[in-house]
Amino acid sequence: MRQRMIFRKVLREAKRPVALFGTSIYTESVSCAMPRKEGSTMKVHRWILAAVAAVVLGAGAVHAQLVWYDSNGFESPTFSLGVLDGQDGWVGIPSGTSGDWSRVVKAPEPVLGQQAVRLEVGDSQGDQSLMFRAIPDPLAAGWKVVIVTFDIYRAGPRQVQNLWWYWIDNGDPTYGIQWDLSQQTHPFGWAPGASSTPTVFDQYVTLKMVWDFNQMKAYSWYNGVLVDNGIPITGITTLTGWGILLSHDAASGTGADVVWIDNFAIHVVPEPASVVALAGGVLALLGIKRRRT
Repeated sequence: MRQRMIFRKVLREAKRPVALFGTSIYTESVSCAMPRKEGSTMKVHRWILAAVAAVVLGAGAVHAQLVWYDSNGFESPTFSLGVLDGQDGWVGIPSGTSGDWSRVVKAPEPVLGQQAVRLEVGDSQGDQSLMFRAIPDPLAAGWKVVIVTFDIYRAGPRQVQNLWWYWIDNGDPTYGIQWDLSQQTHPFGWAPGASSTPTVFDQYVTLKMVWDFNQMKAYSWYNGVLVDNGIPITGITTLTGWGILLSHDAASGTGADVVWIDNFAIHVVPEPASVVALAGGVLALLGIKRRRT
């Protein structure tokens, strides 16, 4: 499709180094209640063992997440007000007669926190406003569950033009749209089995999409509502770049439009076996420490 070709052209022409930004753990903690009085070393280790077991047994329910990329709300000091292009690896370009550069803005424009990104197009067919970032491929690194989230603010009472989001890569599902003709949000576009839900206006709404390559199924939520419940993944072998595009696809004279984006992030989920291995490593270290004491 035309939008995917635009993203690929941007990726080829940007020629900017992109570093993996952030590998900190993003997960719920498991409390470990230690004895109030000092006991034997073995007793302490039993408490720690119980805590580690709780992590392992709860891994499937908690779905511990690791940060793969986080915009951190497009906040300062990483992001400065003005044109997004060139900031933290982002490419932000306009096209058409009156498409605007993607811009980092602050209140009184709609923001969560202090700053957000604005995409804006004029009233000419072909106007576009793009934000794009190359992403180190999580699939190549061995991750099997990939999660993309971001917040969208659409000015009401109805959308005039289309908002697209894309992996630059081939396969399904790799794109979605807020479609002017349906006034609905289609997290996975028109991929086989994909569904939609009414678009919400005049407030920030979170869009969450999950690609589970263990099950080869994809899931999505919009405004806290489950939209896609395990549609098939086909033909996806790489995930190397993400774009969000406001596009005046309708005829000229149908209206200008503006969208705000905030809190873009990508997370990956380790497999339960990885958590078990981590727990085993912790216990091994405890064993070494006990032998030394």
